[in-house]
Amino acid sequence: MNMRLSKEAIKEFKEIYLREFGKIISDEEAQEKGQSLLSLFKIIYRPIPQDKNDEKDNKKTPQLS
Repeated sequence: MNMRLSKEAIKEFKEIYLREFGKIISDEEAQEKGQSLLSLFKIIYRPIPQDKNDEKDNKKTPQLS
């Protein structure tokens, strides 16, 4: 499900894009790029599950101070 960015979010994205890349983009392009960026963050920004075996291994391994 694609959620539309607000007008304010599009405006802010365009300002950041101009500042970072020196290129003016359309509202439509900002919408597409902004949605792609949010989708990427949703994929990569997840907690890393801890395996119970990892915890046992960490207890056996001496920690360096």
